[in-house]
Amino acid sequence: MPSSIQKLPESFESLRLLIRVPRPGDGIMLFEAINESHERLKAWFPWAQELTGLDERELFVRQCYCKYLLNEDMPLALFLKETGVLVGGSGLHYRDSHVPSFEIGYWLRSGYEGKGLMSEAVQAITCFAFEVAGANRVYIRCDMDNLRSQAVALRAGYVYEGRMRNSERKADSGDLTDMLFYGMTRSDYEKGNQK
Repeated sequence: MPSSIQKLPESFESLRLLIRVPRPGDGIMLFEAINESHERLKAWFPWAQELTGLDERELFVRQCYCKYLLNEDMPLALFLKETGVLVGGSGLHYRDSHVPSFEIGYWLRSGYEGKGLMSEAVQAITCFAFEVAGANRVYIRCDMDNLRSQAVALRAGYVYEGRMRNSERKADSGDLTDMLFYGMTRSDYEKGNQK
């Protein structure tokens, strides 16, 4: 991780979202969001294959917070500012401290699709990565069949960089799948902000 990572704030905002590191006590909100979205999430995420209980979700939230405190990762929860409802999850994951580069992953709670919330979140996290975390590169990878995730990456200004064939297994079936990569460099980001 970059040395500046220790100074990263644990929360920031976009127009409609509070984006912050999950904290102890958030397990109930995560439990509810994942349970409501389980059928859709299990197609893409290994962690969503089985429903877990409230205690397991709270433990996960506490582990996320510890990883943030230890500068190992920056998991993020997405809350509507207006209501405080947890509408999804994301993360700014450290990938190469020498560059530095980060990966953004994301999921959205069922019932909140089609409102532009994930595009807004990814744009805000991208801005945070370049402006606060000192990133020189940020990327998104997604399953070739995850059309919504691809659309989010493109709407957020990421460039399609390529396909890694048979590079991972599908979360639900275990079949081999291709992963698509979308990237943004610091120069891409700076050019985009001058428009």
